[in-house]
Amino acid sequence: MMMLSEIRDMLAELGISKPENTYMGRLDAKKLCSIGAYNSKRGDNVLIPLGGMDNKKSDVKSVTFLVHWNKSPRETEKASALLVSKLTEIRNKVTTEGHTINFIIPTQPIPVDTDNDGIYEMVIDADVYYSRTIERED
Repeated sequence: MMMLSEIRDMLAELGISKPENTYMGRLDAKKLCSIGAYNSKRGDNVLIPLGGMDNKKSDVKSVTFLVHWNKSPRETEKASALLVSKLTEIRNKVTTEGHTINFIIPTQPIPVDTDNDGIYEMVIDADVYYSRTIERED
């Protein structure tokens, strides 16, 4: 199973936000120009192939990205559009844990207004299609 930490590491490599402004699971510090990755709350079904889980070679991880940018709605939208563009360009990227991200299908950015400090935020949901690392006993 692909872990959220792999998605966070891939996100940091995209160069949209600084690596120290790229988060997973929780955006505690609320630094400007930050992007967070979260496990989606959509509750997707576990897909089981014919013949059982031993025959499963690929899977889908649903994630949500939060773009917490600045006090400009225009700049926040530009950063969000850039993230969508870069996500759709990813093909066959090997993660830190040895999974291969085959491709990513994101939604368009959804504005979620501002936080308590007037910082604009947008949300992007995405399905990450990846090949599982298969460990075999010899």
